Amino acid sequence: MICFNYARFLPQSLESCLAQTVKPDQIVVVDDGSTDETPSVLADYAARHPQIQVIRQVNGGISSATNTALAACTGDVVLICDSDDTMVPERLEKVIAKLREPIDGHLPGWVHHFLDRFSDTQSGLGYSPYYEGGKGPEGWLAELALRMASSPVLATASSLAFRREMLDAIGPLDDDRLMYQDIQLRTIGALLSPAAYIDEALGGYRVHQTSSSAGAMVSLTQIRATRATAVRFDGWLRAQLDKRNAGASSLWRRLDDQGGYLWLCFLEKWLSGGAKDLRLLAKVLRHRDTRTGPRQYRIYYAGALFLPRSAFVAYSQFIFGNNPLKAKARRLLGRR
Repeated sequence: MICFNYARFLPQSLESCLAQTVKPDQIVVVDDGSTDETPSVLADYAARHPQIQVIRQVNGGISSATNTALAACTGDVVLICDSDDTMVPERLEKVIAKLREPIDGHLPGWVHHFLDRFSDTQSGLGYSPYYEGGKGPEGWLAELALRMASSPVLATASSLAFRREMLDAIGPLDDDRLMYQDIQLRTIGALLSPAAYIDEALGGYRVHQTSSSAGAMVSLTQIRATRATAVRFDGWLRAQLDKRNAGASSLWRRLDDQGGYLWLCFLEKWLSGGAKDLRLLAKVLRHRDTRTGPRQYRIYYAGALFLPRSAFVAYSQFIFGNNPLKAKARRLLGRR
């Protein structure tokens, strides 16, 4: 668990870790330079629960803190839980059981599952992530990941668990502040080992204004940051592939041949005040990533074709925001 200024959420998160039906041998919490009451909350819990190990470091960002936490973990199985999220009591028990089940003749190196989204005022906001057909990917995913130029697993950090040897094979993450730990872990994970999937929500994903994913792809600032992250991630991943097999990076498609990256380029130009680049938008809509990707992406992208800028921003806020109307729509569509 990593934490930065989430003292108000820590007790609920830590209590969910302590309440596991299979008791964890170790709970590592890295305080990434918090300036709120986080140190005192962690000190109190560590004093009462000897399995909680607290590490405090100068603020370095999500991936830096994750590297510190993973290096301190000594267990054979490592589960990640963000400090504003929660775990159901059976999470550790079910993850361990799943890691013992062979997939295609091999034991999986990692596990992913759903989270149930909630806020301080609402529960049952729907499962995350969404997979078309309702079932997450499982097994050997390397071929699919290379074809998609992304991980077919969309799980956030609190949905991921790994064997220790899997984390050792992945090695330290790129700790640049632009980078997210979950994207790095699930992409390299898909290329290195079979993935196991649990068709349950084994935790809660808290939605609030400070969530990194809240309102994603709505503001120009977020779009630019996402595009910069894509560029940084592309370089890191290529280096990882070449480190394992010289020339292997050629298997990963160029950014300018990835539909998602082209979409970011279109949005950045349009929302920064430029004219709607219909030629670039048409390229996005015709791209094989769009045509073979989830239907909701195609619907979302098509909105840019018909809507003026202000209406599209409002449309995006509805798609990526959280409100009672959206929750009702999910239930009507039969989505969890």
